[in-house]
Amino acid sequence: HRLPLPYNAMPKNVIIIGAGFGGLGCAKTFADAKDSSAIAVTVIDAKSWFTIGGTWQYAWAGRVDTSSTTWDLSKCGAQFPGVSMLLDTDVASLDLEGKKVVLGDGTALEYDHLVLSPGVVGDPSSVPGMDTTLDMYSHDSIERQRADVQDIIADARAGETQTLLVAIGAVPYKCPVAPFEAAFIADDVIRRAGVRDQVDIVVTAPVAWPLPDPAKEVFSRLFEEKNVRFLPEKTVVSIEGGVKAEFADGDCIAVSKIWSVYPQRAPDFVKATGACNPRGFVPVNIATNGVEGSDGVYCIGDCCGIAVGGKPHPKAGEFAWQMGEMVAHEIMRTEGYEHSRLGACIAECGAGAGVLVAPDFTQCVKDPEGGKPSCAIQDRKTDGEAAKLDWVNKYIRNIFGEGGRRFEPAAAA
Repeated sequence: HRLPLPYNAMPKNVIIIGAGFGGLGCAKTFADAKDSSAIAVTVIDAKSWFTIGGTWQYAWAGRVDTSSTTWDLSKCGAQFPGVSMLLDTDVASLDLEGKKVVLGDGTALEYDHLVLSPGVVGDPSSVPGMDTTLDMYSHDSIERQRADVQDIIADARAGETQTLLVAIGAVPYKCPVAPFEAAFIADDVIRRAGVRDQVDIVVTAPVAWPLPDPAKEVFSRLFEEKNVRFLPEKTVVSIEGGVKAEFADGDCIAVSKIWSVYPQRAPDFVKATGACNPRGFVPVNIATNGVEGSDGVYCIGDCCGIAVGGKPHPKAGEFAWQMGEMVAHEIMRTEGYEHSRLGACIAECGAGAGVLVAPDFTQCVKDPEGGKPSCAIQDRKTDGEAAKLDWVNKYIRNIFGEGGRRFEPAAAA
């Protein structure tokens, strides 16, 4: 248990960069704390809106407008009393030694504690030709993804055999189930259009299995049931003309459309500090999310680098929120705080079904040397989608209150 700091020893100024799950989870914890009045909390984000990546497939599948997948952050103030938000504000650079954040307009903000939660950027530069393909993890790709599906359906109806390739460029990547979910939803949409027999859906990964090992059995069964081909240990080395993918083992796949998981890394202003590892992430102490060698600096969510037993620790969504909570309590030295690192991720499979993947890293956080993770898997054949929508709307309520706009997609046509 941590002992509370004396009032005059409390940190006075906390800057949080990023208003995604991690940054908002951290800010909400400060806002809800009874003894945080001595702490000034500022959240900085280059955007003015919040999104949940797990809503995007409803847009490209034609069940909601793309605009329904974003929420205006200027409307969340009531849930974050005492927190200042600088939205539509770029960060130009970080001075970790001088404890300053320099904004795009040259303004320098001083901090006592800095929480980095800026997410990651997709960087396809290591794979020639990948930059011409669709970036699955960009909100700007939703309309192109919708058009791709419709093009595949139209060409299949015209009698042309089609191949949709979902290519994972590198690991780790955020939301590990998302490429498989995309393949399953594409299967559902194309099947409903009556042309599934004309379309080959392929998922490739540069590793043997990118999800927790306990998930392999149920996903392997789904690959077979849905006729989705999963090709492990396939490292993409080039894309030619957007119609051919070449792999490190010499194999090639001719394709109609490619949805890529670009290799991901920290944003430039973080990379420029020298705090990143060779893969482009910021290594942190799993027990605190503190950045080694940088006083008062923490990194949470997709930008941080954590591995457990040689496998990446999940960092997106709920895990980022929990990291944010932990860092806020670490800064406040909250007495009696017990951290949970149990997260839920639901991969939709179409027709209302879904697979719940729930890794638990709580013991790893409590005991970084000896703690072991666990993972529960549930095959939700009838209520997977409903469970996912409940999860989405839980966080919308957390951030925007009971009056926040619920996410309610139309039924699949």
